[in-house]
Amino acid sequence: MLINILMLASQNQSIYLGLTEEKINDKGYGWVITQHILTVERLPIFGENIRVYTKAKSYNRYFCYRDFWIEDGNGTIITRMHSVFVLMDHKKRKIARLLPELVEPYGGEYTNKIERLANPLTESNAQYVSEKTYRVRFMDIDSNQHVNNVHYFDWMIDGLTEDFLLTHDLTEMNIKYKKEIHYGETVDSETSISENKLVTYHKISAENEESCYASCTWKSR
Repeated sequence: MLINILMLASQNQSIYLGLTEEKINDKGYGWVITQHILTVERLPIFGENIRVYTKAKSYNRYFCYRDFWIEDGNGTIITRMHSVFVLMDHKKRKIARLLPELVEPYGGEYTNKIERLANPLTESNAQYVSEKTYRVRFMDIDSNQHVNNVHYFDWMIDGLTEDFLLTHDLTEMNIKYKKEIHYGETVDSETSISENKLVTYHKISAENEESCYASCTWKSR
């Protein structure tokens, strides 16, 4: 839900600027996320008033970088997220060079640099937790005709036990998307955990090809 709320902020900005999903799709393109890095000081609580912010930070020829954050009623930042977007050519199913009319209205700074973001953590001797299988439903699909990025979080967190989730809070998640998943495909979600039990590792595969992987860092309650 947290990711849904953050992504809604960027969608609202796009609508305000007249760059709706329908307009982008009519041009034969769609926005695709390649990575999220989320840090959580604490989650919002029921009944709390919060403010959700987003800002287009910068872009180059192929990548857009966007920041998100949530402030509580005192103006304290309780959650941050940094995301990488690319423009997908629907016909070619390949990343397209960014079109000025689709990025300049957001006010991000143009740069020749490509951000070198850290990959999700890995650990060779991590302990196996679970592997679950899902079938992609129609309601899992977004306007680009592939699985909405938010559903990957559901599949990953679902691999953890109830006891773990009731006794730990998420502090950081790094998730990297490699290959899109489509309607009707079978998805495997693998979960393992570090020796200190505070980092979990997740891999999503579809039709035996790795689609996404992530690491989550937790703290005990």
